[in-house]
Amino acid sequence: MEKIWIWALVLFCGGLFTFCDSLSANWGKTGDWKSMAVVCLLSPTTYLIFGILNQKIDLGIAGSLVNLLIMIGTVLVGIFYFHEVLTSTQLLGLFLACLAIVLLNT
Repeated sequence: MEKIWIWALVLFCGGLFTFCDSLSANWGKTGDWKSMAVVCLLSPTTYLIFGILNQKIDLGIAGSLVNLLIMIGTVLVGIFYFHEVLTSTQLLGLFLACLAIVLLNT
């Protein structure tokens, strides 16, 4: 049951960070201040959840897992929401970054 709780925290934390990053990018591209207001309201909660996660597992593991989710999440938001196109070199870099994080956690 403890592992389910840890994975739930990892997924929720990564999702919140990705959401905040996406709203921040939306503000940067559109100038919509409502996006930044939501980021300012959610950021303390996001870091609180990350702190709770760090009570359960080591910082290196927690940070790398959450950052992996942020990386994947923001790339997907960039592709599907902002209609960005990645080059094959960028895709290779993302794959290698994911592989590196997986290897760091084994």
